[in-house]
Amino acid sequence: MSYNLNIREVTYALSGALDFVGIDDTLHGKRVAYMAAQLARELSWPQNLIDDIIFIGMLHDCGVSSTDVHTHLVSELDWNNSQVHSLRGEILLKNTSVYSSYAIFVKYHHTHWNELPSELSDLEKNISNLIYLVDRVDAINAQMQISGVKSIVLIQDTIKKYTDSMFSPTLVEAFLSASMKDSFWFYLEPDALSEYFTEWIKQGVDDEFSFEIVKEIALMFAAVVDAKSEFTSEHSLGVSVLARYLAECFDLPKNICEKVELAGLLHDLGKLKVDDLILDKPSKLNADERLKMNRHGFDSYIILRHIEGFKEIARLASLHHETLDAKGYPYNLPASQIPLEGRIITVADIFQALIQDRPYRHGLSMDEAYDIVYLMCQEGKLDFNVVAKLKEHLALCYEYAIGSKLHYNF
Repeated sequence: MSYNLNIREVTYALSGALDFVGIDDTLHGKRVAYMAAQLARELSWPQNLIDDIIFIGMLHDCGVSSTDVHTHLVSELDWNNSQVHSLRGEILLKNTSVYSSYAIFVKYHHTHWNELPSELSDLEKNISNLIYLVDRVDAINAQMQISGVKSIVLIQDTIKKYTDSMFSPTLVEAFLSASMKDSFWFYLEPDALSEYFTEWIKQGVDDEFSFEIVKEIALMFAAVVDAKSEFTSEHSLGVSVLARYLAECFDLPKNICEKVELAGLLHDLGKLKVDDLILDKPSKLNADERLKMNRHGFDSYIILRHIEGFKEIARLASLHHETLDAKGYPYNLPASQIPLEGRIITVADIFQALIQDRPYRHGLSMDEAYDIVYLMCQEGKLDFNVVAKLKEHLALCYEYAIGSKLHYNF
């Protein structure tokens, strides 16, 4: 099966997951992309290069999964450990063919201008440093205890202070010129930023992408999610592989099996908006923490629904905590509204989570995990036929779910 997709729309939507790491501030990547594009226009760079810069801006923090890392990046001008996520981002992009050409810029987007390697081309140096400059502008802006003209002047003075050390003099000059326009700052507001990118997306075109290429993109974002906690390493991958296998056991059409696999990879995108302290809490969550955790399926849907052609995948991804007794979340759906594909992903998600270590327990054995799944089936929560398929092929399902059959290449 192939997918007709506007890669601008896909990237914009999925970058929403990356921005979720900010929790209460969910537009960092988009602001960086916008500001970088404005400086590039100030320098009269060609439109095709500006379009690439917008992609790079939206993806530059793909190596960040942790809210703790995000806090350091926005609260410190020059954090010592910033290179860790830059190198992680480079690896993720290198392994995703539609984004591989952006990897070099992400690798160096926290490297000082006067420390960029001599072997880089002038273009590589300038684009990397451009992303660094506007990324720091957004970080300084986030730290501001003041607003209006005073904050703008302080941001401009701070950037000027690091001319020729952290930042290219040419890029600093372009920033100072672009930021003199009131509209430069107005466009950083949510409604204006949304309008800006809506127009940019409209200027894109639909292209045909194979399932393999779409899967590469999904794998990249699944890897970002699974890196959020040591306890969720390869969780999304295990769910997707197991869910596809179970779908094939029901002889579902190939295109449906592919959608199940993609939904499995992307089902936990919304977890990037969950604070690390909640996700890794070694004891029972309180009511407020549980509510924040319970919305991650809904947030996955909010991200994916913006991709034309992904509506069914978005819906399936959001159903993985729905149960047949209408007591699941986030929708409390009755059994009649939960399709077989959704029921399959739910079983795969539960089984995979049970056999993995969690902060409050060690991973269960294959038989222990199955016993819990079967009990949930007896309680009317899970589909009997899906659980029966799991039992019929339990050893192989365990291998798929635990990740012994497949690993991220990142």
